[in-house]
Amino acid sequence: MKTQLQERWAFDVASMQAEADAQGATLIVQYADDDATLQASQVENLLSQGIDVLIMVPVDDKAAAASANAANAAGVPVISYDIGVQGVAVDAFVIRNNPQVGVLQAETCLAATGGTGNYVQIWGDAANDVAQAISIGQSATLEGTEANVLYADFNKNWDPATAQTTAENLLTSNNDDIKAFLTANDGMAGGVIQALQGRGLGGKVCVTGLDATPTALKFILQDLMTMSVWTPIDKQAQLAVQAALALANGEEIAATTTTDNGSGTEIPTIQVPVEAITKDKVCDFVRKIAPEGWVKAEDVFENISDCPAN
Repeated sequence: MKTQLQERWAFDVASMQAEADAQGATLIVQYADDDATLQASQVENLLSQGIDVLIMVPVDDKAAAASANAANAAGVPVISYDIGVQGVAVDAFVIRNNPQVGVLQAETCLAATGGTGNYVQIWGDAANDVAQAISIGQSATLEGTEANVLYADFNKNWDPATAQTTAENLLTSNNDDIKAFLTANDGMAGGVIQALQGRGLGGKVCVTGLDATPTALKFILQDLMTMSVWTPIDKQAQLAVQAALALANGEEIAATTTTDNGSGTEIPTIQVPVEAITKDKVCDFVRKIAPEGWVKAEDVFENISDCPAN
């Protein structure tokens, strides 16, 4: 796993562990703390332990190619999880529909703004294909519309503070005339919201995110954020373990599509669908969709009666 800093990864691991336990498999988990060099060392160590399958969330999708090559040389199948290893053939990808994330984000702001005005696109780290795919989905959806894109760039480590500074600078240089911030995840959206609130613009600008975190859901209910995109990470994690067991047993995985990762080989891919979470869906999300422990109604609703259990 690439990091523990984002809370969501604990849920991926918990769901993986539950599925591994149910299947009688042993799961060894290590976190790379967003350090590509550390991740390479961890993979080397795991391979020396004689693991049967490697599930990896790359810190850097290109640097991880060396680890994938090492696993290939050791005869260990590789599943690239959530972020795709680039440039080397691996056995499977288990990922969300990342381009669709960008599509949903752009469509939401186009609808909210009437399809016009100045737009800003703040993507995630260019070192992973999640950010790249979201950027493609956003840009393709905006193309041919009357939205005027003032800024579109990647943000190293998906850093909220950098997103806030970027938003503040753009608001200053454009006299606050910005209709939408297509922000690629919830953490960066939080930084943008701070910038907007500092200028009295909270709730007046379309802001998007990804992950449907409790903080983002609260922002959505307060009209400070327009939407977030949810990935059923519990299901995604289960599918990764199921695919790992299939590969360990020499079986084919239940791929739904293939992915071109620049290796010259189409990678069998299990792609998990995504869903836009807007204000009208927050209660259903909290009560019916989110995995256990992800969020409680009292975390986001000031009046719990606004989201009854039944």
